[in-house]
Amino acid sequence: MRINTINIQQYSEYLDTVDSAVFQQSKYHAKKFEHDGWTVEFIQASQEKEVYATCMLAYLPLMKVFKYCYVARGFLADYKDRDKLVKFTSSLKQYLKKKNVVYLEIDPEIDLVQRDKDGNVVENGFHNYDVVDNLKSAGFLQLPLKQGYDLSKECRFCSSIDLRGKTSDEIFNAFSSATRRNTRTAQKYNVHIRKLNVDQLHILDSMEKETSARQDFEAMSLDYFKNLYRFYGEDHVETLLSYLDLDEYEQKIKKEYNTTLTSIEKTKAFLEKNPGNEKKEKRLKTDETYLDSLEKKISHIQELKDTYGKEVPLACCLFIKYGHEIVYLVGSSNYEQRDFRGPYAIHWHMIQEAIKEGYDFYNFYGISGYFDIKLDDLVKIEPGKEGYGVFDFKRGFNAIVHEYIGNFILPCKPFIFKIYNNLKHIC
Repeated sequence: MRINTINIQQYSEYLDTVDSAVFQQSKYHAKKFEHDGWTVEFIQASQEKEVYATCMLAYLPLMKVFKYCYVARGFLADYKDRDKLVKFTSSLKQYLKKKNVVYLEIDPEIDLVQRDKDGNVVENGFHNYDVVDNLKSAGFLQLPLKQGYDLSKECRFCSSIDLRGKTSDEIFNAFSSATRRNTRTAQKYNVHIRKLNVDQLHILDSMEKETSARQDFEAMSLDYFKNLYRFYGEDHVETLLSYLDLDEYEQKIKKEYNTTLTSIEKTKAFLEKNPGNEKKEKRLKTDETYLDSLEKKISHIQELKDTYGKEVPLACCLFIKYGHEIVYLVGSSNYEQRDFRGPYAIHWHMIQEAIKEGYDFYNFYGISGYFDIKLDDLVKIEPGKEGYGVFDFKRGFNAIVHEYIGNFILPCKPFIFKIYNNLKHIC
């Protein structure tokens, strides 16, 4: 088997023929690798004109004289064909050994087992244990399967909506009742969506920092957001802001106030002539309670104007659009104004856009892999801990859980790897 280097254009053209390619395997991600200090190379393995595998190899220095190699989201190859995978791995190992690579790491985006939206394993569903066995037969070592978040690794648990062959109404009706209600609440408040440009990314940065402080995670930097646009281009990155137009909102509330006030006056006039009418008395009580809530909202609007001016930023999300999916990469929200349901407005807008533009999947990206609510001593976690809230939010959109097969190590220089592993405890 021959392993040949190919240029970035040849690699990109090949990716265009592969339905399963993801953004981490793209030529745009290669630019990110290089910016972050990696050396990138593209290879293709073939025998008798048959392509066995294609991939992007990313290298980092290791112990000064050696290298570590990483293939983001794995090779573009048939993992089900054991013989081809073994032959390719053997050739790749020799290729990397000559480049002084101590070990290779891959993390294929391949489901381990089929799970439903609640994270439960589907009875009689598909699995890919054979892929794991094939990788081990090829010489790979599987790292321990873990739950939770690891910022040094790609997400092992994700969730996504399968949009194929479905209308917007069908997708919406599959949401949980709470998610449908929250989406309609945002619509009731006339929450608007605006696309941000690169010069406006400080809005995302500010909201992300506030969200990270509240939820205790490490926020990305403003430079990180700007570089995504630089690497991927505006055709593949989209940042949306949901916001409340306070003048419009005030007009809406005042109109409701006047309508309710008129209804109260009519009901009172009726009751003066027809005292004791239970239906009208109940209506009057309901209208008066609602009028009181509207008065509070009008007062709150002035407070909002004093704080924000004409617009209240509610949520801000960054998406990657690549291949067959839209990926929700970064999300932040204004917690104090959560009653307006800004995040729901953004996701419903983007889901409809994904359907309109012909994407197959709406990828909510990372979740922790913890799915249980603590009801007794037998289950794992309590709601709100270990990322349960994030999972539950995404589950509301009927996003199906994907548990990937994990990370695999291929020692290319076994003796050096053994020494390094004893120091770093990789596996």
